[in-house]
This record gives sequence, C-alpha cells and structure tokens, in this order.
Amino acid sequence: MRKSVAVIGLVAAATAGLAAGCGSTGRGGAEAKAPGVGERSCGRVRPGVGAKPLAGARQGSVVALAKAGDKTIAYVADEDDGNLHTVDVATGKELGTTPLGGTPSQILVAADGRVVVALRDKAAIEVLEPEADPAQPLASRCTVPTPVEPVALATTPDDGTLLVTSGWGAALTAYDVANMGRTYEVPLPREPRSVVVSDDGKKAFVAHVVGSRMSVVDLAAKRVRPVDVGGIEEGGFRRSKISLFGGGGGEIERRACQGFALAKSTDFGGRVFAPQVLVDPGRAEERSEGYGSGGANPPEVASVAVVDEDTEQPLAESVNVKPDVRQLVGVARPRSSCLLPRAAAIDPGSRSLFVSCLGSDTVIEYDAAAADPQRAERRRFPVAAGPTGLAVDPEGRRLVVWSQFDRTLQIAPLGAKDATEAEAPALMRVGLSRKAQTAAMADLELGRRLFHASGDARISNDGRACASCHPDGRDDALTWATPEGPRQTPMLAGRLAKTAPYGWTGRGDSVEAHLSETFGRLGGAGLARREIDALIAFATTLRPPQVETIDRSNDALVQRGKSVFHSAQTGCGTCHREEGAWTDHTPHDVSSRADADVAATFDTPSLRFVGGTAPYFHDGRYATLRSLLLDADGKMGSTKHLSQEDLDALEAYMRSL
Repeated sequence: MRKSVAVIGLVAAATAGLAAGCGSTGRGGAEAKAPGVGERSCGRVRPGVGAKPLAGARQGSVVALAKAGDKTIAYVADEDDGNLHTVDVATGKELGTTPLGGTPSQILVAADGRVVVALRDKAAIEVLEPEADPAQPLASRCTVPTPVEPVALATTPDDGTLLVTSGWGAALTAYDVANMGRTYEVPLPREPRSVVVSDDGKKAFVAHVVGSRMSVVDLAAKRVRPVDVGGIEEGGFRRSKISLFGGGGGEIERRACQGFALAKSTDFGGRVFAPQVLVDPGRAEERSEGYGSGGANPPEVASVAVVDEDTEQPLAESVNVKPDVRQLVGVARPRSSCLLPRAAAIDPGSRSLFVSCLGSDTVIEYDAAAADPQRAERRRFPVAAGPTGLAVDPEGRRLVVWSQFDRTLQIAPLGAKDATEAEAPALMRVGLSRKAQTAAMADLELGRRLFHASGDARISNDGRACASCHPDGRDDALTWATPEGPRQTPMLAGRLAKTAPYGWTGRGDSVEAHLSETFGRLGGAGLARREIDALIAFATTLRPPQVETIDRSNDALVQRGKSVFHSAQTGCGTCHREEGAWTDHTPHDVSSRADADVAATFDTPSLRFVGGTAPYFHDGRYATLRSLLLDADGKMGSTKHLSQEDLDALEAYMRSL
C-alpha cells in the first residue's frame, strides 16, 4: 500500500508543485508535529568525515552534488521508493541507497556535509550524516517538525540559517543550521515552492504554483512583499461572442502559473529566474468553445520571468508575450513549449539556464544573460520520462538530470561543446535500483505519464496536459471561460472518490464521462481504452497532503465550529453531508448564476480540503472562505445570526475538513 501512495505522491513533487488569477489568496500553515522527533542531537557526531557540498551550493533540489575525496557524487531523492541514492557522477555507478523516514521532495547538502531532506508526507525534515565511505548508507541524526508539506530548501550565504517552504502549510520556516532549532516562521500565500536567497542574505525569493506571484521575504523584518510575475500579450486577438476577431487587437492580461522552480545567478547581475506559464483563461463574462478565450490566442505560453534581486521586479521583456504570426494564422509551432517546468539550474561557466520540462521530457538550455531567456534558447535535448531534478557540476563541467518516471539519472558533459551550438550533448544514462513493482503499479505509472503529457494531441490540441490545470493534482486557482459560462478549476486529489456526479453542473455521472467532455473541449482526439482506464485509476487515487499527526492546538475552536456547521439554524450540513463525502450529490439553485452561465443550478461541491482551494464558487467570485461565509446568508444556509466567535469557529472547522 505504501508503494502506491509514494508513486501517487510524485504528483505533488513532479507536477512536482505547488499562481489576480492562478489564485491570489493566502492560507496560514498549521504546524504538525512529525513522528520520530526525539532527543537526538541534529549536530555532527564525526565532524569532517564524509562528503562536502560543492562550493556555493545553497539551494535544495531533487538531486544534489557533493565531493567525497576526489569523487563528485550525486544524492538523488527518489520519491517513489522513499530512498536517497548515492551515485558516482564520473562513472555513473550507483554506490548505495539510504532508506528515508518518508517521501522526499528536496535535499540539500549543508556546509558541514550533513544532508537535509524535506519529507513531504511527514511534515518534517530529516537530517543525515555521511560516512567516510560514500557507498555506506547515511546515518539519520534527527527529524525536525515543519508546517504541513515541506517542499523546498535553501541556506543563507553565511550557511547559518536553513529556510524551508511548506506547500500546503503555506509558510517559510527558518532553522538554525547548527542545531536545527526553529528560529521563526513567516506565513505565505498558497502553494509556495522553490526558494532562493539574495547574495546579501537579507531576503528570500519564493515561487508559487498559483497566484501569478513571487513572494519576497524580508528575513530581518519577517515581512512578505508580493511580486506580480504575470504579463501581457501585445496585439492579441480575442474571440468574442459575435465574430472571430471581434474585440480587435490590444493587450491581453496573462496570469502566471506553474511556478515550481527557481534559479539564481551566482556570478553576474543578481538575477532570479522563474520558469513558468502565462495563461489567458478568457473573460468570465463571455462563453467560449473550450477552456479559455479560444480563437487565435494560445491559452498557455511558456515564460521565464527574470526578477532583479535589487528592484524585486521582473524585466518587462521576460513576461510580455510577443505576437507570433504562426499562432495568429493557426500554423503549428515547430517546437513544443515548456508548459510544465519543474526544475532549473544555472551553469556559471557558460551563463546558461537549464530548465527541465515535465510532460515533454526535455531539458532546454537558455542564455541566462538575455532579457528574455525564452527567446534566447541555445539548445534542447530529450531525456528520460519525468525530469524533476537538475544540478550543475561547475568543476567537472557536467549537468545531472533526474527523471523520476523512468528512474533514470542522466549525466551530460557541458564543456565538450560551445554552449551556443544547437547539438544535444551526449548523455550517460544510469538506471537506479528500485523496489519490485506490481501489475497495478504499471497502470498507475501509465496514468501518471498521461496526466503529465503536454503536447499530446489525443488529450488537447493546444499543448495542455491534465497537470496544466491540476498541478500536483490540485487546482490552478483560475476561472476559465467555457461553453457553459465561467468555471473555476476544482481540486482533484482526495476529492474524486464518492463525490459523483462530476462537473459544476453535475452532468458527469462518472469520472470517465466527465473526462470525455473535458477532452472534447480541449480538442483532444481521445485515448485508447487501456490508457483511459490508467488515467482514471491515477486521477481517482491522487492523494492530498499527507500528515500522520495533527496539530491539536485549536481543537476546542474546531469542535465549536462543528456544532455551528451542523446546527439547524445554520444548515450547512443539510447539503454538505459528512456521510456523503461532504456533498449531497445534487444540483441546486443558490442564486449564483453569472451573466454568461447557461444554467442556474450547480452541483454541491465536496468540502474536502476546502481551506486550501481558494477562490470559491463555480466562477471563483469569493477570494476567501470568510467572504463566502458572509455573503452566503439565505442562499445556502444562514450565517447572519452568527457572532464573530461563531464565524471564526465555523471557518476553523471547514479548514479542518
């Protein structure tokens, strides 16, 4: 059973991922105590023994490099098996494995050689110490609690502070590297992912999967400043209800999503690079033929936002979409876009930015000195399926790529060719050890690949994958124009089982029926029978954030909120029935019909994980859960009579579901 949980958990790290649009509402992280936290010291038992980090390596990744004597070794976080692999980068030989206490998301080698691992499903970081022989398993020193779902790591330039971002917990937490004691915590907007620290150590830059934003955290003042990394499309054409080119040309706002990765230049210019996707979901007041505005505008365009470390603003050139005649006349683009970026790394020797593209199984090399790296592509090369980790060895002039789906480590020479040449480097491919698989696992593996398949015409005609709108199996926090009116993307993970019918109008009596309608709107040609079954199996077993122990500090408030929720006076439990997976499986008219809506009745959505899925309602009209509760009086339940204390309790209870 653990095996299937681990494989499905990859969606969280590979599509790791936690984006006006792509969700702009924050959520404080509930602190959860991790199992196994004891009195053991987190410090080194044998200082100076074992591998050390490469110079200047202070950002976590799925694959991290270190020096063990004259050897360069790679530590690889294997999410599927919960292991840490150790590989000799020069020979490609797997030296050994270390079992971990949970599902790893990122790893970081501290200055003294200790290896820190973020355990995504345990709300904890694990600290390990290397042995003199890199082939020996690392020794676990301690496990330290974090907010829910730690996903990314970084250290400050003085190597004294470890920063941990927590995706579902929506927080940045700081620890003293010497003893791993917690020093402070800063709440963040929803779905944070990668983190890098400025050269002066005064601020941290955090990517977000949703929200069209980057967060800049003042580490001294403990304050967060938002940076808008969305863009515009100049001269864009938008389909109107009247004519194909009605509305004419002009600027179209594009919202940033898929902010999983960050990279920072180390030897020039104080630049922070944020691979992302710029999205045009269409106008909520207009209907469309599919999902988005339709017509000549591609709904999603790859982008690499370049944020200046000092001004904290993106270079306009990097986030503005340029008109493309091939797109306007419907001619296929010669190369697939990187619509699911998942990892990024800088090669200071060639001033190159490398980005791994999940779904198309490609690594793209860009000119990191360009104002718009997306338009300064140097070369691209195919890799094994599911590239989720990148690391650059500046001494050995090598790029190391970890592909989780194929369980393959690839090592590419960087110095053999001029970085501006178009030829792909020769890759050394190393298949790493794995636990025995079952037939059921094979179907889930196939479903996982299909879920992340961007550029597959059987799924969509514009490059979108299932993971484009459901990163990490969750939601993009966007409201899309559709043939039936505006539709906010729902979360999938943990919300499909026993919640039929599907779709906001409740027409899909099964996942397959709803999937068929979705493929039709995306212009997909359709999948073979076995592929459909595999995709449904994967989607219906997607798991939400896993925490084995729960913070009980607000139990009294939650219990009070439960009574309010189920009271006859409030009536929330009438439609959102606990025994029915928090829905009554029935459409209702709750006076929520928007101007572009065809119908007035909408299916009762499940309230599972509602606290982390803002905005709310079928058209995303409510930015926060509190605003929904205040405005819902008389439309679906009654809240007008509630005191401030009861409203607080009701919201706390709903966030606990």
